Amino acid sequence: MKNQYRVTKYDPSLKDATGAYADCSSSWTSRSDIGQVFGGLMLSEEVYLEVENSYLYSMKSFLDEAGIESLELKGLECRDTPRDALWHGRELSIAQSIDFARLVLREDAWGKLVVPGKAYVHFGYDYYMYIGVPSKCERSIAIARDLGLFVERFRSPYLREPAIQKGSR
Repeated sequence: MKNQYRVTKYDPSLKDATGAYADCSSSWTSRSDIGQVFGGLMLSEEVYLEVENSYLYSMKSFLDEAGIESLELKGLECRDTPRDALWHGRELSIAQSIDFARLVLREDAWGKLVVPGKAYVHFGYDYYMYIGVPSKCERSIAIARDLGLFVERFRSPYLREPAIQKGSR
């Protein structure tokens, strides 16, 4: 798949020579960080939700622009959400995929959304989103950037994972 992207709230120009962020303490990485101070500002629920919604809107934009109408949920892991309440192994509409992605961003679940050989949406730790689609999606890249997100060409590290050990992803 040629069109693979990493979509994040992190500015890639702030990385050091090794690819790590120079000051990790200045950015939140989880909904559980609400109420904590980062870069001199307290993370409010309102700011968190604005960023979360930016991710979800960007995801929908990429899928719509690429003509993807549904995705299959693979590799479901749940924290507090009952596994049966989710749609593991089933085809999800875009709306259901967005609902699932919200759970992932909130660290209540994890899984891969895929159209085998055609598209994927994966989420990594620390608020990273990986999208692979059959078209360049230049409009969606512009939309993500307008929402304050950064889009880089990047292959998802979750495409071919080694055997997963219990308790890790």
